[in-house]
Amino acid sequence: MAGMCRHTGRPLESWDHVRQSLDDILTTAMGERVERRRYGADAGRLLDRPMTPGTLMDVYVAIAQAIASRRINGQEYGEPRFDLAAILPREAGPDGRLVLDLVGLYYPRGHLGDTSVFETARHTVGTA
Repeated sequence: MAGMCRHTGRPLESWDHVRQSLDDILTTAMGERVERRRYGADAGRLLDRPMTPGTLMDVYVAIAQAIASRRINGQEYGEPRFDLAAILPREAGPDGRLVLDLVGLYYPRGHLGDTSVFETARHTVGTA
């Protein structure tokens, strides 16, 4: 599946396109898109909360739910080319920035329902 880089307008393919898709899903607030209210992550409600183990678990759940491939009322949501296996926290810096590594399987033809070819993939996400 090919797409376009949202920054340069150049074509994007393969894992680079999936990475952009994951970033788009995770930086879009749930309900922000008028015709696709269930697109995005419900992580905005977690901003500015103390980083306790419970809050961290809520972040993990919000990420996992947002990128999970699913169909609701005929609409496709999530990222069908990536199957999340683990979320690994990195050590937060002195500025309190939370950085996470998403680890899972990348299916180049997952958008077609084909999971016969795959490879391990890792994508880093963080807060600004």
